[in-house]
Amino acid sequence: MKNLIFAALFCAFISPAFAQPPAPESAFSEPAVVYWDSAEGRAIRARMPADADYWQLAPNFTAQITQSYCSVASAITVLNSMPIAKPVDPTYAPYAYFTQHNFFTPEVVKVISPKTVLEMGMTRDEMVATLSRQGVRATSIAGDTFSDQSLRALLKKALGDDGQFVLANYYRGTLGQVGGGHWSALAAYDAKSDSVLILDVAKYKYPPAWVSISLLREAIATTDTTSNKPRGLVIVSR
Repeated sequence: MKNLIFAALFCAFISPAFAQPPAPESAFSEPAVVYWDSAEGRAIRARMPADADYWQLAPNFTAQITQSYCSVASAITVLNSMPIAKPVDPTYAPYAYFTQHNFFTPEVVKVISPKTVLEMGMTRDEMVATLSRQGVRATSIAGDTFSDQSLRALLKKALGDDGQFVLANYYRGTLGQVGGGHWSALAAYDAKSDSVLILDVAKYKYPPAWVSISLLREAIATTDTTSNKPRGLVIVSR
């Protein structure tokens, strides 16, 4: 029972789909999050650069199939956006494509099982280990090691067309959202607003959102209670 309760808190609480996000809880009066379909969000996305990772990620953007599979959905969104060999899922045979089922290869299951992810989610170290077994390079960076300046510099480079992709493990509460720890891919940096686009894989719950660099830094510097380590970023490349 304890594990099931934790799993429910890990990525998202069950909620109906909606076009606009719910109002933030009273403790977060100024969440500094700009949602995709808001007037400000439309203005920001109109100036999204042509080399932003968004244009590679969007065709492969995947919603998590369980309340605790945010890590897996985020991982396969990135993997399907990369020019690498992909496995064949019987559902789509003979076409090769990563799914939230075939992600769990025998080598990945040695790191973490689907049952464990269902109950507990995935830590930064587990994300790196599972991605490394999919034929890509993955580097983990603890969220509490960043300043606003260093985070901005890294994301300005990595979210352009340089062959790198970024997965963020952050705490929803810091953004004024409902839920606990969460994974999603980052897709673009906007210099004018100094914000980053989060492609939320719980897209039935929250649309993509622009989050300021300083707020993102706070959200990834929080402590993951499973590992007792800071959340943070995982950089993925070939």
